[in-house]
Amino acid sequence: MAREKDGGRDMPTTGTRAKAHTNTVDGLIEQVYLEIMGNINAKDPDYWNVPDKPSSESYNECWMKSIPDDKKISQLSLPGTHNSMARAGHIPWVWCQSLSLNTQMMLGVRFFDIRCRHFNNDLLIHHEAFYQNCNFTDVVSQMISYLKVNPSEVLLMRIREEYQPTGNTRSFPETLKAGMSKFPAERFYLQDHIPIMSECRGKIIVFSDISDDSFGIYFGSTAIEDTWRAGEDEKWVRVKAHLDKAQKSSGDILFITFSSFTTGIQAPREIARKMNPKLHSYITGRKGRLGIVVSDYPGPKLICDIIKSNC
Repeated sequence: MAREKDGGRDMPTTGTRAKAHTNTVDGLIEQVYLEIMGNINAKDPDYWNVPDKPSSESYNECWMKSIPDDKKISQLSLPGTHNSMARAGHIPWVWCQSLSLNTQMMLGVRFFDIRCRHFNNDLLIHHEAFYQNCNFTDVVSQMISYLKVNPSEVLLMRIREEYQPTGNTRSFPETLKAGMSKFPAERFYLQDHIPIMSECRGKIIVFSDISDDSFGIYFGSTAIEDTWRAGEDEKWVRVKAHLDKAQKSSGDILFITFSSFTTGIQAPREIARKMNPKLHSYITGRKGRLGIVVSDYPGPKLICDIIKSNC
């Protein structure tokens, strides 16, 4: 069985013995974490965490249908997820979401933070050193399938290179281009300017963290709050200030506010349990654009609050 050491951890390949060993170690790590932090598996389905099969009453599958065609994407409020695919394995610090990609889309999430490791001329979805049991092709396939059923919608995908490149004979942009070429070109919006709705319905707007300008909008050209190392109070002040700035500024600039951050030994789900109710309380009832609001573990009510601010 071929294996590759990845940050002191074997990459998932094949073999039930290796998988069982990894699961046992990961399970012990999770148990220790729970003993330290207490029972953080308690769920609040409104704000911070939900099972992967939330009630269909909370779905917002085609909410963008009511957005006028001449509206710029930068004039909207859009729910987003940080490290959107990070939900595999048994280590709490690696998880950032509890919901599958398809469930996120059905609930109304429209911005996705996709982290790709360049590995043997392929793009594997990673959270730092940890493989998330899928690749870039899997992500795009699911997105396009969703758009075929819901052609009024627009999906925004931030593509970032994650962890150490290994075993490649071409550049990350070249592999990304090859991966995208497997799908119809008309499913991607690859211009370098913020589109209006009529330009991008039924498409994936690509935001790249790479310098090659052939891959859509440069992520760094947007107005971003992503202070990911901070104390809870400091981060919350920054989040509120950025949301306020988004509401007051012109709709020509795309604002992106990450509510996710790291502090101490707390895992993302514990931080989200505290942050997401605050975010809901601050957003609920507000009207006018908030920009893209990116969260760990968003529940249906928080997602819906962001969508409703477009009214």
